[in-house]
Amino acid sequence: MLAECKDGLEDPLSDTQLGYEYYPLEVGKYRIYQVDSIQFDLGMGDLPVSDTSRFFLRENTVEIIPDLEGHDRYRIERSRSADPEGPWAPLDVITRDRNERQAGSTENNIRLINLVFPPTKDLSWNGTSYINDQITVFVKGETIEMYRDWDFRILSVDVNEQIGQYNFEDVVTVQQSDSENPFEKRYSIEKFAKGVGLIFKEQQIVDSYCKYVGDNAHCVGLDWNLKSGRGYFLTFHLVDYN
Repeated sequence: MLAECKDGLEDPLSDTQLGYEYYPLEVGKYRIYQVDSIQFDLGMGDLPVSDTSRFFLRENTVEIIPDLEGHDRYRIERSRSADPEGPWAPLDVITRDRNERQAGSTENNIRLINLVFPPTKDLSWNGTSYINDQITVFVKGETIEMYRDWDFRILSVDVNEQIGQYNFEDVVTVQQSDSENPFEKRYSIEKFAKGVGLIFKEQQIVDSYCKYVGDNAHCVGLDWNLKSGRGYFLTFHLVDYN
């Protein structure tokens, strides 16, 4: 009787089948990203102005620190440079973590659930469950509700992607947000490669300048790069890792 019950059980999924390799965490690993950004603000006459920049961001995973519940979090020191070879200036510290069901990150005291396991196309979840989605962040000294209407969903799994000089055979794409109205746009995606982790990020977190002047007529028909009066466009792509 016991043998019959055992024969009816399914074998547990392996770490590869569960997708843990899309979010690897290991002390001693580093990643370098090229970061391109455009920040928007209101200038003279309440008309939009923009500031474009490019720099390189290095992440070094330096240690494991347990949280209050005894779960391991990986402490990652980030630095920036105008050149991928350095020299590097300290920027900030973030943490990443992973358990049997999900993978998360904490940056500037904001915790997100970036991925769930096993990753499956069209699977959705509340990635901002640890925060108030109306929390504001500062961009060029002005506040914006960055996380309004975020809804995490997996767009694709095990897809081949070319990111910069690298070709990755198995990539998961997570859409964190894709909402838009005449006054606001919230778009964010992340891509994770098996055995590497985060390889690409793109965000467009903007409010139109017409939202603040109280007249949408001037913004009708304009692209967001022309009508954005607050917020930013941002892309990360991986240029080096070990």
